[in-house]
Amino acid sequence: MIGTIKQQVKELLAELSRVDWPTKDKVWSSTISIVVVSAFVGFFLWGADWLISYTMKFLLPNH
Repeated sequence: MIGTIKQQVKELLAELSRVDWPTKDKVWSSTISIVVVSAFVGFFLWGADWLISYTMKFLLPNH
């Protein structure tokens, strides 16, 4: 049992040493891209929701 765990830990460490980790600049660039796209999508959805709500209030003023 202990031998199996030790073998798995060795294999895990060997696999982690082969991983091509991204650079700090790549991580930063990806993070900024995600924040910008998320903000754009958020504002777009907010605007679409506002426009639909305004249109519905105009078309159905008593509801």
